[in-house]
Amino acid sequence: MTWGNPESLGEKALVKFLWPARVGMGTASFARMVAYNMGVLKQAQFRADVISIGNITVGGTGKTPVTIDLAQRLIADGRKVAVLSRGYKRLSKEKIVVVSNGKMLMATSTESGDEPYMIASAVPQATVIVGAKRIETAQLAIDRFGCDTIILDDGFQHFAIARNQDVILIDYNDELENDHLLPAGRLREPLSGLARANWIVITKLPAEVDQERMRRLQSVAMRYAPGAQISACRMVADVLKPFAYSDVTLGAATVRNTRVFAFCAIARPESFLDQLRGIGANVMGYKWFPDHHWYTHQDIETIAREYKSVGAEMVITTQKDAVKLLPAMVKDLPLAVLHQKLEWTGPIPVVSAIATHRTQLV
Repeated sequence: MTWGNPESLGEKALVKFLWPARVGMGTASFARMVAYNMGVLKQAQFRADVISIGNITVGGTGKTPVTIDLAQRLIADGRKVAVLSRGYKRLSKEKIVVVSNGKMLMATSTESGDEPYMIASAVPQATVIVGAKRIETAQLAIDRFGCDTIILDDGFQHFAIARNQDVILIDYNDELENDHLLPAGRLREPLSGLARANWIVITKLPAEVDQERMRRLQSVAMRYAPGAQISACRMVADVLKPFAYSDVTLGAATVRNTRVFAFCAIARPESFLDQLRGIGANVMGYKWFPDHHWYTHQDIETIAREYKSVGAEMVITTQKDAVKLLPAMVKDLPLAVLHQKLEWTGPIPVVSAIATHRTQLV
């Protein structure tokens, strides 16, 4: 069963049992949106362009790589960019953490959270700030760091800040119309919420696209968000970097026919496995951990035992996982980190209106 897409009679019965919770989730989401639309709850407006990157489902649609790619494009266009995140599952209790000031890293991954730290490392010219109240972090980005463009990471359901663009990501592998609201499924809100989107991006395209599946996904997007532009992208393996020698870069083809053991703590680990196999790696075994998992020495000892037991020559993990590992923890592992890059199909969601538009708010 794919979470939210029940197949057996038992799974369908469970969805029915959770019907009251689904109704409550949908009602609460709708009521909150209406309150903002009617002005009962006010949206903060800033003297900066605001782009939200989010999704209508929980986890694993590719928000972090898309955020990195769009931030890089905006900076190349001369923008002073801030990325705002909640810092989900970070270990620090600080109200606000400045991860990067656009010049240097100012926090560790444990203080900031794995994804904000990854963004700050990948886009060193971006200001990256973590905090639960994004109105406060947005004001900080503008007042202290002079940012003129704000990216709300995972901001689609965050109505408190007005935005110029809502970019919504849909995983190519999802069956949205067969999905259900939390907790029975993966939907954060009803599909009608897609109507708020300015741009819908179908992510995680495989090397060979099933055109019928693409037509179904595009049909759903056009039905619920007829005014939105639609594009697509895929993550492709770029290079490998030995963990102990991050200044060394190897071509992804280095692992072709190599016996590897994989581990990661991401929302949908199957995509990582598919990517390794796609570049020719002989995956002998793998170990998955819950999304945003913080590794312990015991975890690494388990990985070391398992990679040896299956006769692997190399251990590979993701960039998101690598930022949570200390050199002393993995010094005995032949560990490499797979770096990816984004490839776009169709237009890219940083249009000239955002690249040149200056908001006229006081």
